[in-house]
Amino acid sequence: MNNNIPRKALVYIAILTCIAIAVIYYSINMMDWSRVNHFPVLVFLLLIVLADSYPVTLPRGGSVTVSLAVNAASILLFQPFIVIIITIARDLFLLLKGNNRIKNLFNISQVSVSTGVAAILYRLLTPASPDFSFGHIPAFIAAMLVIFLLNPTFVTLILALTQDEKPYAIWLVNLKWCSLNFASMAPLGALIAVIYINIGFWGLVLFLLPLILARHTFQSYMQMRQTFLDTIKSLSVAIDAKDPYTKGHSSRVANYVVSLAREMKMPEDKVEILQYIALIHDVGKVSIPEDILKKDQLLSDEEFGIMRTHCEAGAEVLQSIKFFAPASDIIRHHHERWDGLGYPDHIKGEQIPISARILAVADAFDAMTSDRPYRKALKPNIALKELEDGSGSQFDPKVVEAFIRISSKLDTCTNDNDCFNGTITKDNEIIKNKIYH
Repeated sequence: MNNNIPRKALVYIAILTCIAIAVIYYSINMMDWSRVNHFPVLVFLLLIVLADSYPVTLPRGGSVTVSLAVNAASILLFQPFIVIIITIARDLFLLLKGNNRIKNLFNISQVSVSTGVAAILYRLLTPASPDFSFGHIPAFIAAMLVIFLLNPTFVTLILALTQDEKPYAIWLVNLKWCSLNFASMAPLGALIAVIYINIGFWGLVLFLLPLILARHTFQSYMQMRQTFLDTIKSLSVAIDAKDPYTKGHSSRVANYVVSLAREMKMPEDKVEILQYIALIHDVGKVSIPEDILKKDQLLSDEEFGIMRTHCEAGAEVLQSIKFFAPASDIIRHHHERWDGLGYPDHIKGEQIPISARILAVADAFDAMTSDRPYRKALKPNIALKELEDGSGSQFDPKVVEAFIRISSKLDTCTNDNDCFNGTITKDNEIIKNKIYH
């Protein structure tokens, strides 16, 4: 066993393995061995191995492959036990080979349960026939929904247990990225089955091209998303580099706002946008003269008036970017105060966007716990006391309460890469599990 895996995750894998054994046992009892044709089984075993060999990584861990199409086709063509054998073939080989046995045991178990239950359900709802007709479509949809619900749930739980995060947040993110893949792969699976029934092996060979194209399209989309994120990171580093005293500030703030937004049950798509905004929330400072940014004394009223303009300048920059334009108000208002004495628009209370209120608390905490030209960093417990003292006047009380709740779990990273890894991606051996749909 791997000592790096939490005990609760190992218990979860053990329970899931027991359930998988029960599903496999039930599927064996359903078998009619006289109907087994070895050649198509070998063909689909080869297809599943090829499909699983080229996964596309998801934003919050896990991955998707085009193997769902092969799984869906096998449910229509084979008995449940054969379906399970086909879907776990590659992971079973890796398990026997001894590579990362816990990870592969988890994959075997969760796939056996999700795909096995789906295959059993399909056979219970339809006559035991190799044909696929319109009358079988409701049963096929039911089987696909079982995979769609069970598979991401199993993967979400292991990610949550190994990353110590809330399962619902991870489930929503991965479900978002899996849905499109599921919607395209399930119908392709039905088409694969129909082609194999009516044309045979060579028709299946010709059909491989759309599968490869589908995988390539999804991979290109995820790479484009990662490129966009890398660009935001680079811009964040460039912004912080303008002022040596704020090095790493934006990435730390991004780390804090993500944890805080999730604690406040913010929808995951909005968390992602807020994360990007936090990374570049000080973009308006590029318009501030360096002698003001780097001044080692408190600013004069005139200088502070100039510094205040960075909120409006940053919002203007974002308004020119289509992706960020709807969220430009977050930057504009992240220095507003709960009592209305902030800037630039002097709005107060819930007039301030909730994302801006979250950013304000995270920004203030990092500013207080970082060295500045005119003072040394405060200790975290003192900074938290300052937030409490400002609750109801400078800050939204609910946001401060949430920040205090998560303060003991915050990643106090010391460099940009640490902050980015803590905020945007999590990586360890067990979480690189596959989500088929």
